[in-house]
Amino acid sequence: MTWSSLIVYVDDEPDNVARIKLACDLARKHHAHLIGLSACAPVTPVVDGADALGMIGEIIEVQHEWALKALKAAETRFREICTHRGVSCEWRGALGDPSYWAELHARAADVLIVGFRSDANSAWRGVHAIDLVMHTGRPVMILPGEPTVSPVHSPVLLAWNDSRECRHAASAALPFMQKATIVRVVELSNARDLDAARLRVADVGAWLHRHGVRAELDARAQDGHSTGRQLLDCAREMEAGAIVSGAWGHTRMRQWFFGGVTQSLMAQDSISLLLAH
Repeated sequence: MTWSSLIVYVDDEPDNVARIKLACDLARKHHAHLIGLSACAPVTPVVDGADALGMIGEIIEVQHEWALKALKAAETRFREICTHRGVSCEWRGALGDPSYWAELHARAADVLIVGFRSDANSAWRGVHAIDLVMHTGRPVMILPGEPTVSPVHSPVLLAWNDSRECRHAASAALPFMQKATIVRVVELSNARDLDAARLRVADVGAWLHRHGVRAELDARAQDGHSTGRQLLDCAREMEAGAIVSGAWGHTRMRQWFFGGVTQSLMAQDSISLLLAH
């Protein structure tokens, strides 16, 4: 398996330049083509009164022009960084809902790269990372603005719990883990199930070794903290550049409700995540 093409979402967030640079580093590491993607939905004007109705056409035109300028600025930023770093690239921009367009274009890449707070300033410009994880069928790499450790060629923590989502995430992340300096397979278990957990991570470790991944095994008892908190502590302890994990959740009125682990991982913004559902 290889990663032959990556998509990075380009927006107006403060961490965007750092995200594009990290995406370039990942593309170079994997000899992959990098696709820059951005979308902008012009804000629908809200008018009050008959007098304002005459202005609605003008307001829409102004919003349209603003959206086009935002997309052009994003393209310029993306191309300049890729050119400087010598990365094969292309650009895709669209007027419309950002998450919709990101989900649509996910077919063109092995991985989507977004920021933790891509929708912090405006839902008209940013994507919802977990929407992408749940809908696209692709792994999504979520990058902090200033990661404590770069996710490129660094240790990786594989959070294991033997679920379908976890197995899918591990398979999707194989090319990434093959480039890691070491992968630690971590399963947190209650004390009574610890022997069985050791057998499970041993199987995963053997599978990784057969794919050329340097892996170490770590089945440990839960320490009284939440599973998410303990995984983050493990990642910091080993100075991991990323955590690979399955993601769990369901939709209700376009809101996502997650299991505690996914929620805890998304609540921090110092360690990169590679999530799959």
